[in-house]
Amino acid sequence: EIRMISDAGLASRYFNVGDRKAVTLNGTVGSLSLSGTYYCYIIGIDHNSTIEGTNRIHFQFGNTDASGGTNICFIDTGYGNSKNSGSWFNMNNISSNRGGWESSLMRTVICPAFKSAMPSELQAVLKTVTKYSDNTGGGSDNASYMTATTDDIFLLSEWEVFGARTAANSSEQNYQAQYAYYSAGNPKVMYRHSATGSTAYWWLRSVYAIVTNASCCVTTSGGAGYSSPMASLGFAPAFCV
Repeated sequence: EIRMISDAGLASRYFNVGDRKAVTLNGTVGSLSLSGTYYCYIIGIDHNSTIEGTNRIHFQFGNTDASGGTNICFIDTGYGNSKNSGSWFNMNNISSNRGGWESSLMRTVICPAFKSAMPSELQAVLKTVTKYSDNTGGGSDNASYMTATTDDIFLLSEWEVFGARTAANSSEQNYQAQYAYYSAGNPKVMYRHSATGSTAYWWLRSVYAIVTNASCCVTTSGGAGYSSPMASLGFAPAFCV
């Protein structure tokens, strides 16, 4: 039903930014076994549609309940530590952001595994979205490094969360827009899905443009930060219907 409303271009008549939907997740994502119901919430309706695609409702995980809950990101057992093989919720298995979002372990391994953990009826109505990111990395703030990928599960960028640049490629703003959920002043702080009284750093897909060994994230206080790509941080995936 949500997909039908989205296809008809009527999403804004039926839904509001911040509305939540229960989703039952079952599967292994990295080293985390998921089995339970979590809430995703609308962060934008026809967001940045001239670039990213029309008739799309953008959602992000997660929250603890249908109303008045706690914003959460997924945490694995390696949170705060580094990984050089296999997969935790780390951007890469080496201390480098070379290859940017497009080639990252997060995009090529973790996000597809999360899609597989979604219920089949949700997988069937996902819409791909065109996302521009720094897909080169390697320590230079170069406008030509901003290129497109086609994604169905993705992470947000620094500009999409903050509407400002701190460490990411300075040309993000030429292709991206801040999500309405965040521009409205909603909290950027996320808590751990497994310990909802504890805050967590959570990953963004942006590289730290002027260094080779860092990627962008949101800090435990809700500010723009960065960490080693090898570090396991919170995972807050987004998707479109």
